Amino acid sequence: MSTISRASLEEEIYLRSLTGYLVGKNLLDGFRRIAVLTYPDKICSAMSAALLSSYMSTYGYKNEAGMVFIYDESRLKEISDKIAKGGFDAVYLSLGGEQKMSTVSEVTKKILDSLRRSGFAGSLVIHVRAWLATRQLSSILSEKELRDYIKSLKEIRVFTADLQNKLFLFHRVIIEETPRLIKFKEEKLTEEHVKLLQISLPPPE
Repeated sequence: MSTISRASLEEEIYLRSLTGYLVGKNLLDGFRRIAVLTYPDKICSAMSAALLSSYMSTYGYKNEAGMVFIYDESRLKEISDKIAKGGFDAVYLSLGGEQKMSTVSEVTKKILDSLRRSGFAGSLVIHVRAWLATRQLSSILSEKELRDYIKSLKEIRVFTADLQNKLFLFHRVIIEETPRLIKFKEEKLTEEHVKLLQISLPPPE
């Protein structure tokens, strides 16, 4: 893992178990079937597994509650078609664990354009690092086709952290002139969780 993070790989993976637990039971509330599109690295994969496990633990262990798709640019159309036609009412983008923020922004844009072309019309759920990497989606909303597509989706959700007050905040995103966050849930963080978040940093540019 090429990174300036002060956390070890073991700590990074454990951090995703804590974060995934809270995200799965809060940010995915109300969805019936979740597609998780993850970058092919250890940390993003850990986050994907943790949030789906938490989602099923909270809302029911059942057949076809979710599915994980591994990001592969050469297969992106195939993946997007499967998501669009697979009966998923939400797609979660699990990005940013081991990638530079510029890469996360670029990959997020490619995924959304591919989902647009495939006709996915459900809800979009974004990991906080993808939210930050795209400058709160502004780097994507600057393109009219993508802006119109994102505005047409049923719902957009994201979580953010308030480490000073030891909180995860869960929001709906409203696209106006600029994206606006409407908080619908919050969850208190443990001291351990806060400390791990403070030392977990993305790779340098």
